[in-house]
Amino acid sequence: MKQWIERALNIRPGDLGRGSLLCACLFLIICSYKIGGVAGAALFLSRFQAKQLAYADIASSLLVAAVIAGYMVIARRVLFRDLLASSMIFFAGTWALFWWLAHFYPRPILVFPALYVLVKVFGVLAATQIWTLANYVLTTREAKRVFGMVGGGAIAGGIFAGYLSKILAKQFGTESLLLAMTLFVLICGGLVIQVWRIGRTVVGEAQGM
Repeated sequence: MKQWIERALNIRPGDLGRGSLLCACLFLIICSYKIGGVAGAALFLSRFQAKQLAYADIASSLLVAAVIAGYMVIARRVLFRDLLASSMIFFAGTWALFWWLAHFYPRPILVFPALYVLVKVFGVLAATQIWTLANYVLTTREAKRVFGMVGGGAIAGGIFAGYLSKILAKQFGTESLLLAMTLFVLICGGLVIQVWRIGRTVVGEAQGM
């Protein structure tokens, strides 16, 4: 079965393990981002008018630029593995906090705009981190073979997010989407550590040959 999959995807033995993990990481990140987009927009519009979304989008663009600038400074001083794991824990905790606020304290006026903006930041930063991780653990030749499969995870994540958002929001309310995001990001955090361990070992062995 494994050999058949490798032939179908036009990859070599050994590529499937790391490729599958990276694919799963990007699947979870894009799925979380799309779910967050649904939750953020729905909760925002429950308190504000649709025309005010434009101001939130402007704020998102400015914050994304500031966060990326700060992230690049930090990335020069911290091991990428630790930075990536810390980012996942931070975002998972953030979504859990917003679920708690939305469920128990929805009245503060800045809660939903802040959620909407941070989801945008997450979508840019987290997806970039997964592609950067792939650059760390794959050689150039491996990347050419595996990137198609990894990119497929992003497409599948976007599709799955639409179905899941509809089911969860209907059954448990819009706030429940934030708990799904928390779970997905935590799982992704575990996967990226596994990718780092396996990928760095294999790449190091290949470079030593």
